[in-house]
Amino acid sequence: MGYINPQSMMAIGLLFPILALVSIGVRMYGWRYYRRSIDIDDILIIPAGFLTIAAGAALVTGTQLHIIGGHSLPTNVDIESVKLGKFEYAFWIGHVLAIGFIKLTILFLFRRLFKGSAIRTTFDHVNWVLIALVTLWTAVFLFFDIFACGTAPEASWESWNSLRSACVDTFGMQTGCAVFSWVLDLAIFTEPLVMIRTLNMSRKRKIQTSFIFMVSGFAVIAGLIRLIPWIQVLTQGITNPTIRVLGTTFPIGDQQGIISIVIFWTYIEIGVGFQVACVPRSAWVLDKISVNPPLSKLRSLPSSVSLLKKARNFRRRGGDTSRSESSWQPTSQPKDSLGQLSNDKVDLVKCESI
Repeated sequence: MGYINPQSMMAIGLLFPILALVSIGVRMYGWRYYRRSIDIDDILIIPAGFLTIAAGAALVTGTQLHIIGGHSLPTNVDIESVKLGKFEYAFWIGHVLAIGFIKLTILFLFRRLFKGSAIRTTFDHVNWVLIALVTLWTAVFLFFDIFACGTAPEASWESWNSLRSACVDTFGMQTGCAVFSWVLDLAIFTEPLVMIRTLNMSRKRKIQTSFIFMVSGFAVIAGLIRLIPWIQVLTQGITNPTIRVLGTTFPIGDQQGIISIVIFWTYIEIGVGFQVACVPRSAWVLDKISVNPPLSKLRSLPSSVSLLKKARNFRRRGGDTSRSESSWQPTSQPKDSLGQLSNDKVDLVKCESI
């Protein structure tokens, strides 16, 4: 199956949850030390992060239990089909919620960054329309995923015949879900790039800001790659003995191999999308953290060590006073005047006031 194997499934199942935890930690640090107010995107990022981590844990667990990441064995098709069907049912419900919360987080972040002082602007209308569409997309396809087989969800994994007779066309449903999701990704990707052109900023600053928001293009690419397998499965059908998905040919009975490719790129989209939702805020926090004080302390460390060695040598040799004064004179500070305080005293006053 090429790059889709247990190792790659385990890798992304561990990588993106770790990145999600780091991104959430950076946001919490920024909220704690630089910005105490909580906005809507700060609230939405919590369920988005939880679902991203949960989906990664599901991939790791499913790979360890040999549910995904491999190939269906001809001798255990029925048993593997039941396990895979249950896994898919939970995963597709979770993926709609995760992608929906991630998109809403990004849109409300844009709203906080670009909303002007005017009551109604073009950005307000476009942004609210996208928020409404994302909410509708999440609600509709969440309902379809839960009730694709009516009130008997077990029909989706009991057998192939029950899936085709008691359920809606799940391939068509998931294809439609991926298509609408990708169109929304394109709209979300375009919105900040258009707004940056209207800001009162220098050309260089606009380019730098645009690069930050252009990372969302990776989510658009991941969504497109996720969309392609669904279209290929829908157009080729399931009546042929083999099916070709993303350049790989599978026997039609290899359900695990076919679904593993789709799940792999679906989680790539979730993981990359979550990082995109955290990039603007993380960049702002990292920009606030100054590295000059630590660097200045490191630069002054050799001179401090040198002075300490001189003091020790002086005490050890017991040098005379005149020699001591001549050797220390270049490093001594002038006496404070009556109207001024030394830097050390100023720092001391600040510490006492704090």
